[in-house]
Amino acid sequence: MQPVGLMGFGRIGRNVFRQLDALAEYRVGAIVDVNEPEALAYLLKYDSIYGRFDRSVELEGSTLIVENQRIPIINAREPGDVDWSEFGVGTVVQATGKYRTMDWCSKHLETGAQRVILASTPEDPSDVPILIKGLNDEIVTSDTRVVAMGSNTTNALAPLLTVLDGAFGLERMFFTTVHAFTNNQRLADVPSAGFRMSRAAGENIIPAQTNSAEILATVLPQFAGKLSSMALNVPVENGSTIDSVSEFARDVTVGGINEVVAAASEGRFKGLLDYTKDPIVSSDVRGASASGVFDSLATLVIGETMAKTIVWFDNGWGYSARIIETLRLMDRMGASV
Repeated sequence: MQPVGLMGFGRIGRNVFRQLDALAEYRVGAIVDVNEPEALAYLLKYDSIYGRFDRSVELEGSTLIVENQRIPIINAREPGDVDWSEFGVGTVVQATGKYRTMDWCSKHLETGAQRVILASTPEDPSDVPILIKGLNDEIVTSDTRVVAMGSNTTNALAPLLTVLDGAFGLERMFFTTVHAFTNNQRLADVPSAGFRMSRAAGENIIPAQTNSAEILATVLPQFAGKLSSMALNVPVENGSTIDSVSEFARDVTVGGINEVVAAASEGRFKGLLDYTKDPIVSSDVRGASASGVFDSLATLVIGETMAKTIVWFDNGWGYSARIIETLRLMDRMGASV
């Protein structure tokens, strides 16, 4: 089994761990985090969203023991602080939410890693190539050493955006990400870098900035100048949605939109874009491995060329599944070392 390094053992890191644990070809070779090993082991074992991990989890000093696997936990802060070659790690998944530049990611390569998957959007989209699975897989070649995964929003919306444009010719789209609260928000009103983000996450709908439109236009340049977006953080623990309003070059109907999306969910975007006819709510996409779940009951059409659509997504599980797929893709391409 190939060892994978995890830098950052928060929500995404633990989701990736759970998914890697179910695979025969990979194992976690080392975990790097700034928090105490006791806390990390506890949060792997007990999860408020996904439930108790169905594996034996123990801690022996700074070694995590999952069934018969012994996984070192290293207390370190920055890329470059860990000698990955010591643990035989080929690929590092950097899931700290920080160090989002090529210079920082390259420090993993300097200390023994062969490849780096940045589980975030880069600070500068021109600095680190952004992969959205199913849309631009061709950017991963044998020479690719570092790749970024974008955001969960961009991964959820990109397949739908591509389907609608191909069928009806997208003129413009405004979308709002209605996002479950995140760990950088506050439980109570406490001063922070932004006034709105200083308000209690469990008590408020909080408008937030997002660069999702810019990231999508970077990966899919045909949409440059056609997209605009905002975000609302809402008091739910998991399960988010993207509410989009679009104008098209050709006439649309509810049935026509639903038909092309349903076909794509069984064709090009199978496994990436799911389609539902059921009256679901946010908690129903918990654990969904697709990047997004299209809500056919929510499709609306105004006039002849304007439509509203909704796509749901789990905050991290589908995104983590794309990380695993990217790991496999980079291995298949045999990235240069």
